[in-house]
Amino acid sequence: MPSESILQRRVQPELLDALSADDPQARRARADLRRLNRIMRSVPIALSALDRVARNAPPRSILELGAGDGSLMLDIARHRAARWPDVAVTLLDRQSSIETKTLERIRALGWWPGVIKAEVWDWLAQGHDGVWDIIVANLFIHHFASDELPRLFQGIAAHTRAFFCCEPRRSGFALASSHLVGLLMMGPVTRKDAVLSVRAGFRGNELHSLWPADGGWKVHEYSGAPYSHCLLAWRSSS
Repeated sequence: MPSESILQRRVQPELLDALSADDPQARRARADLRRLNRIMRSVPIALSALDRVARNAPPRSILELGAGDGSLMLDIARHRAARWPDVAVTLLDRQSSIETKTLERIRALGWWPGVIKAEVWDWLAQGHDGVWDIIVANLFIHHFASDELPRLFQGIAAHTRAFFCCEPRRSGFALASSHLVGLLMMGPVTRKDAVLSVRAGFRGNELHSLWPADGGWKVHEYSGAPYSHCLLAWRSSS
């Protein structure tokens, strides 16, 4: 039986969000996040989801929300650029954390990266006309309160043919594991934020219930056990 603290979702500000991109603690935390993504198998999980929506035709445009340092999209490009050529990749984040060498590596693989520095709410409020084949978010959606997510999802749905997010799984096991990241030599920011992320994570059909019910969407919410919780939504015509 899950504990009461896990049943109730709690969203609190994370330390990394308050640090400037060039703060040494922020650089340490981004390096920790790259290691955590490997532990959480974020890249294989994302590739499996993207392959599903790209079954009939390869994507030509991908937008990543909360792209951080761009490492996830670089890894995706490394695995799929040969099969999906000439993809235009847009990396959106509120901070300037993406190094030039990361963009150069994506470009060297044959993809075309661009960067948008903006808060997601500000970006959505600008009323963009563009529609991406796929919008991706990794460890991003859990930063928003549950009552904010319907509006966020409505904005995302208006700009994409498919959406995938991979978030922390809110479970007793994941919470216990988050308290142990210090044993992996993670820094103080990550040790604090890991626990907060799990408490703000998702379980069951929480994300599906907040996704727009209209628009001809097919939605699959599932566990990327043991640490991840995922939502994949795509238009039934795609």
